Amino acid sequence: MINRELIVLDSELKDREDIIEFLANKALNIGYISSLDEYIDAVKKRESEFSTAIGYGVSIPHGKSSAVDRAFIGFLRCREEIKWSEDQKEKVRLIFLLGVPENKKETLHLKILAQISRKLMDEEFRKKLLCNDTEKVFQLLNEIEQNISSEN
Repeated sequence: MINRELIVLDSELKDREDIIEFLANKALNIGYISSLDEYIDAVKKRESEFSTAIGYGVSIPHGKSSAVDRAFIGFLRCREEIKWSEDQKEKVRLIFLLGVPENKKETLHLKILAQISRKLMDEEFRKKLLCNDTEKVFQLLNEIEQNISSEN
């Protein structure tokens, strides 16, 4: 679920669509999704319903799609805060792109969101995500996966 290739630190990207497409392409290239367009359309559909910016400078874009073959969490940290949606004042810097297979969307999807949200409530955890060590960020994100696995 957590893969080093899906962790991007200090990206220069400044646009929500570009970020989603960039991380989705990475997920496609390493075999987490089978159709880039289908997955991106699902994420955009979800964003159009309600912004996934949740506070604390964080957004968790996701969408329900049969194009997801294996569950994944992509993480992108922007070099600077960006405006996530036109109708929100709050800016984001930490983006978690989620992918969950259609047949597991209800339980796994909610478990992933709950674990990420729980971790992000911890200010110390958010601060650690700002370090310049990809391996350290990988370990932090891996804690989320371990917590999800221990719930099963």
